[in-house]
Amino acid sequence: MKRYRLRIPGPIDLEPEVLAFMSAPLRAHYGHDWVELYTETLTLLKQVWQTKEASVFLMPGPGSVGMEAAIASLSGDTHKLLVLTNGFFGERWVTIARSYSSRVSVLEGTWGRALDVDAVEQVLKRERDIRAVIMVHGETSTGVLNPLREISMLCERYGAVLVADMVATLGGTEIALDDWHIGIGVSATQKCLECPPGLAPVAVSPHAWELIERSKGPGWYINLRTWQHFAREWGDWHPHPVTLPTGLTQALRYSLTTILDEGLSQRWARHWEIATMVRTTLAKLGFELFVSDAREAMNTVTAAKGHPQLPATALIRALKEKHRILIGGGIERLSGQIFRIGHMGPTATREAMVPTLLAIEDVLRSAGVAGPVGD
Repeated sequence: MKRYRLRIPGPIDLEPEVLAFMSAPLRAHYGHDWVELYTETLTLLKQVWQTKEASVFLMPGPGSVGMEAAIASLSGDTHKLLVLTNGFFGERWVTIARSYSSRVSVLEGTWGRALDVDAVEQVLKRERDIRAVIMVHGETSTGVLNPLREISMLCERYGAVLVADMVATLGGTEIALDDWHIGIGVSATQKCLECPPGLAPVAVSPHAWELIERSKGPGWYINLRTWQHFAREWGDWHPHPVTLPTGLTQALRYSLTTILDEGLSQRWARHWEIATMVRTTLAKLGFELFVSDAREAMNTVTAAKGHPQLPATALIRALKEKHRILIGGGIERLSGQIFRIGHMGPTATREAMVPTLLAIEDVLRSAGVAGPVGD
């Protein structure tokens, strides 16, 4: 099996210490020892999320299962939902929301631009019965970072709960769940949390619980009321309704410890510095960044259009075949038009990104174009 360096927008290359937990002897997913480990993991997650008030769960599955659980728990035609979309994953939440409710409004933004806060406020002013707003914080399909804090504050002003997809931002970008009054946050282990895929952390604020308790959302596994019931009633020996991947949970506890040891502020700064270096270098090499305004660009994913003399698909193929480096391509309407580089966790370092950028320069040179990567 060929070994590739993963510079895609997740999953990422991982430290050997994290991977070691995946081959450790299996352990029981219940009982005193397990509850102690599970509770400690949730406590660490709360610190990364910067919350003391929210309930936190670990749902087996991708980030999508956590987002679907949030949508399902809040809907069932009980409450009107507003979905904000400016990329592929925002559109996915539109599809999922409409599968649970007939009361869904949609505000479409421009792919490659951050969501317009004023436009969101206009919808909330006009449709005063909206009770939940769904958005993506870091839209990995385009590399856009949406204004999470500003939109959350709007939601609080208009009496709505904000549900945010933080799959590609938690652990790499500033998030303060309590101070920003975020209702529900959902992430995934395979990106900035530095673990293999398979767990979706979900954080639910007290205000969001009030709305969930008034909802008639369907389902059992994906209904957050089920998870709260087990946490309360079975918390001393089996605080979740299904079997959790024990090795992955141990790996997550370890990675969260390393994240907090680094320090959240230092970590956010490191991701910003590497993202700035990647964007600057790609521009020097003649690529047009898909997110033209650096203030709207993610710290963890950079998207750029294909070079005038080297299509995105050709670059992706050459990096894989010649350098054994995998980067991402465009999704759906951007297929074949852009490439995407993930720089998160262990790959948000000069040691990971400089060789990647040098490899891109080499591919350009082979195509008859080149510019210096520099420092």
